[in-house]
Amino acid sequence: PAAPGEVVLDVSHMTVASKMHKNNAVKDVSLQVRRGEIVGFSGLMGAGRSEIARAIFGIDRITGGHMYMNGREIVNRTPYQAIKNGIGMVTEDRLRMGAIYTMSVKQNMTLANLFRMVRLGVIRTGYERQTFRQTSERLSVKYAKETDSIKSLSGGNQQKVILGRWIMTSPQLLILDEPTRGIDVGAKYEIYQLIIDLAKEGKGVIMVSSEMPELLGVCDRILVMSGGRLAGEVDAKTATQEDIMRLAAKYV
Repeated sequence: PAAPGEVVLDVSHMTVASKMHKNNAVKDVSLQVRRGEIVGFSGLMGAGRSEIARAIFGIDRITGGHMYMNGREIVNRTPYQAIKNGIGMVTEDRLRMGAIYTMSVKQNMTLANLFRMVRLGVIRTGYERQTFRQTSERLSVKYAKETDSIKSLSGGNQQKVILGRWIMTSPQLLILDEPTRGIDVGAKYEIYQLIIDLAKEGKGVIMVSSEMPELLGVCDRILVMSGGRLAGEVDAKTATQEDIMRLAAKYV
């Protein structure tokens, strides 16, 4: 059961530019995420779910509206600014935008936190190794050697490494775009439990997923996108897949 706290993220009338079309990808969307709450995003392909997530994290360009973290207005023009503002994001495409296959398991996990591990321009390798081992143990990442390529891991363990990358940054808000895509059932369950544990620790969580049973089973409430607009919100405890689909088709 959720015990939401104060508002961690407040998005007001956000409009996001489309990289592929003349029309905006997201139009006039407002939402809030509270500490300790898992907010799901549902909708048909191209409805604007991932674009909202990417815009909050500074990947896609926001052309209108305002964004606040803990009541303070922020502008994330780059992912680096988003990380500095306490936001982490597991991207939708693990192959192209998540795992870096030329790097080791350890390097993939510590990548987003290196600015905290550097002294006088040199990485503190002992501290890096310690934090990697603590986080990988917490997430039950199975690997042979920390210097092995991340390619040597199963899809589920690769996804845990990427999730660990953002947990290391101690985010106040964690955005998860299709966090269980392409992984086996056992790893899915472990990732669901990790998401719930993060919310229990007081982090705000946004979860974008194409799997409605996943959203209904893990989230506290679900925002449904349709045609780049927010079509409505449902309570995950009482909503059905039919309720979500009805809203998803609202502006198509």
